[in-house]
Amino acid sequence: MKRIAAFSLSTWSAAGLLYFGQHSVALIMVSGVVVLAGFDLLRP
Repeated sequence: MKRIAAFSLSTWSAAGLLYFGQHSVALIMVSGVVVLAGFDLLRP
């Protein structure tokens, strides 16, 4: 349950970075790293 919560938190934070970052390339890359870290949390 904690992994799913951490994954959803990471994906929502990445979406927030994209929304409030006003499409800067650096924030797009940072949000990609945050999403990939969230995927890493779901691995057993």
